[in-house]
Amino acid sequence: MSSGLTEEQKRRIEENRQLALARRAERLAAHRGGHVGFAGPQVKEQSPGHQGSWKEENNHVRFISQHKQNPNSPVEQNSCLQKDYNHYTANQQMAGSHGDTRRPKEREGEGGRMQKLTSCTSSTFEAVSCKKGNSVTRGKCVKYGEDRFQIEIGYNAELIAVFKKIPSKNYGKNWLVAMYKNWKKPSACVKGKCVLISRLRFEVDIGYSAEVIGVFKQMGSRNYDSNTKKWNFLLEDYPRLILQSLVSVEVEPLPEAVIQAFAAQIQRTTSQTDVPDADLSVVDSKIVKSLMPFQREGVNFAILRNGRLLIADDMGLGKTLQAICIAAYYQKEWPLLVVTPSSVRFTWAEAFHRWLPSLSPGSTNVIVTGKDNLTAGLINIVSFDLLSKMDKQLQRTFQVVIIDESHFLKNIKTARCRAAMPLLKAARRVILLSGTPAMSRPAELYTQIAAVQPAFFPQFQSFGLRYCDAKKMPWGWDYSGSSNLTELKILLEESIMIRRLKSDVLSQLPAKQRKMVVVAPEKMSAKTKAVLAAEAKMMTKGYKSKQQEKEALLIFYSSTAEAKIHSVIEYVLDLLESGNNKFLVFAHHKIVLDAIVAELEKKHVEYIRIDGSTPSAERQSLCQKFQLSEEQVVAVLSLTAANMGLTLSAADLVVFAELFWNPGVLIQAEDRAHRIGQTSSVNIHYLVAKGTADDYLWPMIEEKIKVLGEAGLSETDFSRTAESTNYFPKADPKQKTIYDLFQRTFSESQDDTDEALLLEAADACCKFDSGSALQDTGEMCSVSPPRKRRIEEFF
Repeated sequence: MSSGLTEEQKRRIEENRQLALARRAERLAAHRGGHVGFAGPQVKEQSPGHQGSWKEENNHVRFISQHKQNPNSPVEQNSCLQKDYNHYTANQQMAGSHGDTRRPKEREGEGGRMQKLTSCTSSTFEAVSCKKGNSVTRGKCVKYGEDRFQIEIGYNAELIAVFKKIPSKNYGKNWLVAMYKNWKKPSACVKGKCVLISRLRFEVDIGYSAEVIGVFKQMGSRNYDSNTKKWNFLLEDYPRLILQSLVSVEVEPLPEAVIQAFAAQIQRTTSQTDVPDADLSVVDSKIVKSLMPFQREGVNFAILRNGRLLIADDMGLGKTLQAICIAAYYQKEWPLLVVTPSSVRFTWAEAFHRWLPSLSPGSTNVIVTGKDNLTAGLINIVSFDLLSKMDKQLQRTFQVVIIDESHFLKNIKTARCRAAMPLLKAARRVILLSGTPAMSRPAELYTQIAAVQPAFFPQFQSFGLRYCDAKKMPWGWDYSGSSNLTELKILLEESIMIRRLKSDVLSQLPAKQRKMVVVAPEKMSAKTKAVLAAEAKMMTKGYKSKQQEKEALLIFYSSTAEAKIHSVIEYVLDLLESGNNKFLVFAHHKIVLDAIVAELEKKHVEYIRIDGSTPSAERQSLCQKFQLSEEQVVAVLSLTAANMGLTLSAADLVVFAELFWNPGVLIQAEDRAHRIGQTSSVNIHYLVAKGTADDYLWPMIEEKIKVLGEAGLSETDFSRTAESTNYFPKADPKQKTIYDLFQRTFSESQDDTDEALLLEAADACCKFDSGSALQDTGEMCSVSPPRKRRIEEFF
């Protein structure tokens, strides 16, 4: 009965079987540390479905294979590039006689499987039967006297047939064979690797070998670097060089990811160096016109990469603005998911409405609890921690995803990373934002690379071996090191990452960049919320005297400080986790300063603190400590006691945990970092909490600065330098009354004595236990008489 197979199919099946047997024999021989291997018959052409083929030249064997093409990679499907590992192994002829001068292929035709023999005093090998694929006979060669060696092996009919044809054979208990006259012990294997050193060139890091240098000199693009003592070549010569066959040389090629990313250079086709301008006509004109030139380049890069990238710009270079513009370009694919640190969820919501005025008011959905609907809005904003708790809602995939501070996903074992990675791999557009993609080691980059371009390194092991200087330890693998970092940087910048430092674009930046950060005091206690609501309600009723107005406003201001403590600490910790270097934190109330310091001590973060109780003699030494010591990360400063006479230019970030009614105090505080010697643009973050006194203080500060600027009395204009200034209480007559009250009370000219009394009164408001200052009577909550009497003492 016919098998139904053609002769060509039978031939290919036999070739496949022989290849599999040969590879198995090679692996087993290598595992036992031997140098003798038996391989299957020679294959002249690559069979379909195979990664490579065996070829024999110049009395040694080499393995050629091809890079697999990934459908998502920029490499064309018909490209044929050489595979990762091309090992070149010395194979000197060991057994034979003067009369046995036939070529290897002729000897192979006699039924033997011996294709390479290299030896030391003792070598282990195995014979693989053609007829029985699972029949393996193991043995070893041992030197016997000066000119002979013996083969110790079990019975194998095919081997015996080979041995009998060797003229120098002698059989006792084992076969004895004469050494080949010109045989020499093979020299030690020279190992090396190919490493990318620029967008156009790669170098070969290898020890000295005359044969290697001879091959290098045949390359037209060769260049010898006398400083590094290494040879480098154009990428277009890579396929030709990697296929060269050398004795006793083993070369590790460029990774698959590099081959994919630089396919144009390797194939000698035109590579795109300039990123073309994208058509942003579908995006709101307001945000497009607001883009700085380097920000527009970031948007163009993202669209060229089909919306999958990592924006790794320095803090203050507008990663949020670029991400919103990129997402808006793909608005037809929304709903959009934004995953961000908890402290800036509402800041993202404000930014979307500011830069995309075409959005409807209810289009943003900020997730506050795990019970909220993750898909309720056109734009859904969730924190990392809440995302990990919403497993049931993560079954739906989002086509466009933004991850703010993407380095939070650095550890694949964390719940936040396990929750986010499936979403990112399923999305069509992935926009990662991080000023510090890897805070300490390259291993932290892997998850971000896998999220944007999964085909680059499907398994962490290959990434770790190449870029993490992976070492096998008794307890497992250690990936804490780093290696080939220049290559990694070039690879990322060519394919998925765009990174600009402040120093690169300083000419396009203002001296100060202000940012209003909306924090949500949703975790404040019910009593604190009740106090704020009660105080706001009382202020709408009007007061008989200015003294009563000031009293009410100061109580409201002090209650706001208590309400913001949790959000302020959360924001400071997020900054620390983001890898920011040094920064200043200003606050007015002692209760806020104490809370920040307590958290820093709990996290073992080095800091300095300067407030009203700090002796004048110590202030300068503390400033010097902060300026010169790399260990001092945070400066916790009183808004009124440390806003003048101090130089803290080692920091380029200033955080205001609290607002203040006098904008001059704020500007003076900003200038602690913006001093002579500051070489960077200073980022200034104002933390504003909705539902508190900040609702009225922030617009009042903006208005005052605007008036001073128009009169030529101030060079600062918050409306021009703040990232988000469209912030005003709702159009509610009651809220307008409170805003007018703030304006009237704190806009009137005051001498230094009045200002000092106000500050002292504001401090006093927070010195009492809030529990004793509140009378909680069910639904009613009012300010107790004792607090009222204490504050009146200041007027």
